[in-house]
Amino acid sequence: MVHGAPTVYNNHHLIEKRGGEKYQGTATFFFPEKEGGPYGACGKKENRHSHIVALNHEQYGDMDAKSKWCGKKIRVEGEKGSMDLEINDACPGCDYGDLDLTPDVFKEIIGEFEQGVGPITWYLI
Repeated sequence: MVHGAPTVYNNHHLIEKRGGEKYQGTATFFFPEKEGGPYGACGKKENRHSHIVALNHEQYGDMDAKSKWCGKKIRVEGEKGSMDLEINDACPGCDYGDLDLTPDVFKEIIGEFEQGVGPITWYLI
């Protein structure tokens, strides 16, 4: 048995290696039942309580097809907190790096609806 000093890891670097590239953008929110219907662009059912995101159109790709991003798990970090979510929809009005969140998710990550938008960082997990 070898004894020595404990190894200390910088979590940031572990996340980068495991999750890959980090994206920065703006979070907005949408009501799936009213904006696009009960099924997301990826084909799964969603509602205002779902722990999903709608990915910006630039990263999503062909809006008339199922994206390679569909079903990917991501960690989204905002001003108020972070959550692990699934990409289930597309946001035609969002720019590169942006995500559209369900109301429940928006409140957990960004805060109250009056803000309307908030800065986010996200990456694959």
